[in-house]
Amino acid sequence: MKTIAVIGLGGRGSMYARRFNAQGAKVVAVCDINASVLEHVGNTLNIDLDKRFNSAEELFACGKIADALVVASQDRDHYGHAKRGLELGYHVLCEKPVSPVREECEELADLADKMGVHMVVCHVLRYAGFYDSIKKVIDSGEIGEVTNIQQTENVGYWHYAHSYVRGNWRREDETTPSILAKCCHDLDLLYYYTGKKCLSVTSIGSRRIFIPENAPEGAPLRCMDGCPHYKDCPYYAPHVYYKPTLHSIPIYFFRGAQVTKLGNPTIKQVKEALKTYSPYGRCVYHCDNDVIENQTVLCKFDGDVNATLTMNASSRGCFRRVHITGTKGELYGRDIDGKFTLNVFGKGKKTVKSKVGQGHLGGDSGIVGDFIDLLENGKMAKRMSVMRETLMSHLMAFAAEESRKDGGTTKLIK
Repeated sequence: MKTIAVIGLGGRGSMYARRFNAQGAKVVAVCDINASVLEHVGNTLNIDLDKRFNSAEELFACGKIADALVVASQDRDHYGHAKRGLELGYHVLCEKPVSPVREECEELADLADKMGVHMVVCHVLRYAGFYDSIKKVIDSGEIGEVTNIQQTENVGYWHYAHSYVRGNWRREDETTPSILAKCCHDLDLLYYYTGKKCLSVTSIGSRRIFIPENAPEGAPLRCMDGCPHYKDCPYYAPHVYYKPTLHSIPIYFFRGAQVTKLGNPTIKQVKEALKTYSPYGRCVYHCDNDVIENQTVLCKFDGDVNATLTMNASSRGCFRRVHITGTKGELYGRDIDGKFTLNVFGKGKKTVKSKVGQGHLGGDSGIVGDFIDLLENGKMAKRMSVMRETLMSHLMAFAAEESRKDGGTTKLIK
């Protein structure tokens, strides 16, 4: 049985830890800077006390203590933690995005090659049944050669407000631009569908919603400081985090630890956190966010393939819409439905269904299974996104941001 160490025990890290244990590996060490979260997850996973680390320095000082390292810390920490892990000889499974710095991404790809270990990046949508089925149809040649790809990511108004206005990914200088943090999945898929290199990128984007000028009259800095608009505001913190309405999402059930910074909070603690200190209790119009809300990226790929990606913060649900055309046919659908329409010209159309699992439509369990197979048998699945291949999605995001900030000029990818 292969052993795993996990650094970063937030939503993603704790999820990976549970899935590795459930799918045939064993988590033997965990690390997080939050003592309460570390204790809770350590107890839940039955981790030995001397294998619970409160800092990355403590973990790495012990040398290599497992077969593989999961890096699920904050975005700006991925590079340093992955580098130390690779240097110690760990196989690394790293959350995306890897880094907002091109040179750091390239260095990690080179280091993994030098050390003779695998660095796999969590582009988990490749493993979801919906996208796996799309890839198989494209590879089969049923729609001929791909000519155009249109993909839209509808982030969801509540998800965007949680993560990119109030939450950890709200500021570019602290994390990464939203097109990288949220949409490197999508940029990776544009490349993955055909395997062709992206040659140039053009992008535009804007912020229109979550800005101070849009704050309703009399709205306080924190929702629970007597906001007169609480009945009608879809972002009112109590409605979102512990008292959901018919039109909001009960995020509390899986975000309580994030809201409170406690390992296993009660509803009372969630309420107190939102009222006093938690950033998730702030009015969405009075936050310090600066990342883009809506952005469109136009990509030119080798082989005369054109692709567009649109990120949209203003949607009710969280889902992606895909339309891919080829020389012989087309396919289109929504990933949340678990099916797409395949239309082969002159032959009619049919529906291709796939299983919709939990956790990125089943992608989370898929990548864990393939990673365990890689550790145990040395088998590299075709859908696995290793660091060297991951560079393309990140280079596309870097070029998109450069283009957006430069007024939508076209940027070449070199």
